[in-house]
Formats: sequence, structure tokens, C-alpha cells
Amino acid sequence: MKRRRAEEGGSSKKVIDLTSTKCCGKEVSLDVVNRSIERQKPLHGYMGEEDLTSVWSKHFPMSVLAEEHFQSKTDLELLGFVDDKTRAQFMQVCATRLLCVGRFEELKANSEAEKKKEESSWEQKKLELEKELEAAREHNTLKDKELLELKADHLQLKGKLQKLNKEKTELEARVVELCVQKKKVETSKEDHGYDMLAAGFERARKQAEFLFPDIKFDKLDPIKVVHNGALVDDDEVDLEGGGDHNLVDLSYICKNDWYCILFV
Repeated sequence: MKRRRAEEGGSSKKVIDLTSTKCCGKEVSLDVVNRSIERQKPLHGYMGEEDLTSVWSKHFPMSVLAEEHFQSKTDLELLGFVDDKTRAQFMQVCATRLLCVGRFEELKANSEAEKKKEESSWEQKKLELEKELEAAREHNTLKDKELLELKADHLQLKGKLQKLNKEKTELEARVVELCVQKKKVETSKEDHGYDMLAAGFERARKQAEFLFPDIKFDKLDPIKVVHNGALVDDDEVDLEGGGDHNLVDLSYICKNDWYCILFV
């Protein structure tokens, strides 16, 4: 709301309220108008007696200055030549042009202020982005370092894995070798036991022939057993679930001789 009052000492006081916020079809901010007025107050007033040469001094002789410097004979003749209406129109043109120039300067100042404000805002954003970029670079450097450490650990673990695989292969080969050796030992043990049995059996048979030359020992066989009154292979008795053949009665050969029975 903009108010205009009559002079304090007048007979009547008039108040004009401009409730509309538009002027010439444009939005008007009353705060902006008020700030503009406040800023112009020093220019519209007068100063004291500190500097009498200032054109803002209340004692500055405006009329004297105009008389001495702006009232030449030629100028007065020119101004007197034109009529009052023409001089009024000229002052309106000058005032309008000054208004245009003044508004231009005001808008220019506002534009520069907005530009500086925007530049300051962009500069602030630039600083923030530079900080974020620097933080991202530091984070990236840290991640690169961690990646290098992980690659080194991976290579180390890969080397250990290859070593373990090699040791595993060697151990598997050693197991196979030991299994073969075990099989050989078992086979050799069986063969050795059979050889010992055959050698002992042959030695006993020769001693029996020496002691009893009249008896024939041709039917003796170290791999046969007596089963159901006959000499049979040991495997046949096992397949039949045969009985005890550890004690063999060869009395029909040895004629109840105690030595033969001991031998058997």
C-alpha cells in the first residue's frame, strides 16, 4: 500500500490507497519500492554546513551558479524565442529520457548484482564439486590400493594352491606306489609262506622215506587235505563249507607210526 498525504498544516488530509500490486500491467513489489526510496533519501535531502561547495549543501547558491554559468545572452535569446509550451515539452522530453537512462542504469545494476550473486553461487557449487571430486579421487585411490592388495593376495593364494595341488598329486602318486608295494608285499608274503610250507613238507617227506623206505609217499601233496576219507584240494573243501582239516590222519600210510602222525 502506498500512501500520499497532504502537508501536515493543511486544512484537509487526503489518503490515497493503491491496493493494486500492478503498475502498467506488471507485478510491483512494494518492498522493492520501499527499499528504493530508502536508498534515495540521502540524494533527495540536503547536508549541513560541513562543505559549502557541495551541491547537496543547503547553503549552496544554485541561482548564482545558474546566473553566472548557464544564463548567457545567446542562451537567453534562444529560450525567449520559443514559447512556454515548447519549453515545457522540451523539459518533458529531457525528463523522460533521464527516466529511461535512470531505469536502464538501475536494471543494469540489478543485473550485475544478480550476475555476481549467481557467479558466487556457481563458485560455491564449484568448490563443493571440487571437494566431492577430491574425495572421490581419494576414495578411488584407496580402492585401487585395496585392489592391488587383493591381486597380490590372489597371486599368493594361487601360488599356494598350485603348490598344494602339486603336493596332492605327489601324495596320490605315493599312495598308489604304497598300494602297489603293499600288494607286492602281501603277494610275496603268501609266496614266501607257500615256499616255506613246500620246503618243510619236502624235508619231512624225505625224512619219512629215509626212515620208512618200504612205504610209498607219492600220494602226499602239501596243498591237499583229507576230507570224507579222501585227499582233496583245499578250495573244494572251502566251497562245500567243509569241516576241520587241520588234523590229518595218515595212519593208513604210516601204519600208526607216531612220527608220521607228528609230521602230519
